[in-house]
Amino acid sequence: MTRPRSRPIDLAEDGIVRLILRLSGPAILGISAHALQMLVNAWFVADLGATAIATIAIAYPVTLLVAALGYGAGVAAASQVARALGAGDGNRAGAAAALGFWLALPMGGVVTVAILADTPAWLRLLGADETLATAAAPYTALSTVGTALMLVMIVGGFVVRAQGHARLSGAIMIGGFGLNILLDWVLIRLCGLGTSGAGWAAVGSQLLGVLAYVAWFAKGRGALRLRSPWQGTPGLLGEALRLAVPVTGSSLLAAFAMALFVEAAAPYGEAAVAAQGIALRLTLVAALPLLGLVAGAQAVLGHAAGSGRSDRLAHALRFTVAASLAYGLVVGGLMILLARPLVSLFAQEPETAREGARAVAFFAVAFMPVGLQLAAATLFQAIGAPRRAAAVSLAAQGLALIPPLLIFPTLFGYDGVLMSRIVAEFCADGLGLLLMLAWAAEACRTIGAAPVEGREAVQVPPSHEPAHQGA
Repeated sequence: MTRPRSRPIDLAEDGIVRLILRLSGPAILGISAHALQMLVNAWFVADLGATAIATIAIAYPVTLLVAALGYGAGVAAASQVARALGAGDGNRAGAAAALGFWLALPMGGVVTVAILADTPAWLRLLGADETLATAAAPYTALSTVGTALMLVMIVGGFVVRAQGHARLSGAIMIGGFGLNILLDWVLIRLCGLGTSGAGWAAVGSQLLGVLAYVAWFAKGRGALRLRSPWQGTPGLLGEALRLAVPVTGSSLLAAFAMALFVEAAAPYGEAAVAAQGIALRLTLVAALPLLGLVAGAQAVLGHAAGSGRSDRLAHALRFTVAASLAYGLVVGGLMILLARPLVSLFAQEPETAREGARAVAFFAVAFMPVGLQLAAATLFQAIGAPRRAAAVSLAAQGLALIPPLLIFPTLFGYDGVLMSRIVAEFCADGLGLLLMLAWAAEACRTIGAAPVEGREAVQVPPSHEPAHQGA
């Protein structure tokens, strides 16, 4: 007896909570596989000592420069695709998807080549001394190449989720990161390649994901077909840039802020830099399922905005805020309670373990209300409100961090470095909440009209028969 296929996702009529969970579930599973890979990678590297842990930490802002390009283009493509499908315009959706790759890949290649040309110089800009810069250069170069390959996965993931194909993106992430774990074991443990082995593992796993997305798009799967973004789609490029540039800018600012963060910790020794790396990695792992939730919600929010369904838009936002806040409070509390045993898994030296536990506790407090800023940024990206999305993203990714990071360490030493994280995140969360409340009040005053008005609004074509997409 054949097993019946699951009913295709209906972005126009399915219940909001069920729809968000169904779309975000595969994304959460896939991103959780990434979380597992990050933890296993850190566990392998931990045996190599504090220098190896510091290598992974100091390379992160460099690779973030490349990833920023894909994230901005992916967010723009997902917003445009979801709203175009909600309005029944398949041609515009296909052009928007193709434009996402056009925006990400050439610039990503240029930045990658610039980093590879003199990798130690980039690391010295982050405050690494000559010894650490030389030791970290091979891993950073390989990780940068892996991140350049990941641009295809980032944009492709946003595009397929915007169509309702969350299972595909989840499966590709699970497969790729599963391969990364296997390659970590082979290259680090069996072959003894150290952090360079971790870099090669990243390249191999990202290449697998790229090939999977290339095969899917080449076969013409999904509710849209990639088509030229330069013909028959007036205003598409300008709209994409208004959405992508603020997101990319905020990610680049995050790289700069993270560089300042690492540089601020550097005077307190290698253990402090390693502790920052451990705390950052654990916080990122904790945040990944939450990012999967808002990724699923973005498709629902964008489709509702494109089809003019303000009731579904409001319902989706309420659920996203409530679910993300509940997750942040629970997981942040667990991180505080389990800080020491968590860090002991990835740090062998007593000083690194002690400093890492302190850093994790500080980062966990900052993490608790992070759902407010994520929900706000997702809402404004989905409905095509780039200035408001930029305000939240820029605050969260650096503008709120840089002032306390310049002031607090001079007053409180290393504790001031950690306190800066809490102050920055709380400011960004507060801004996100205020902007969402202002948007809700504006929407209540203009029932039946678009809640984003003026030059900030992105024009949405009239609503037609909504497109229904399969999972």
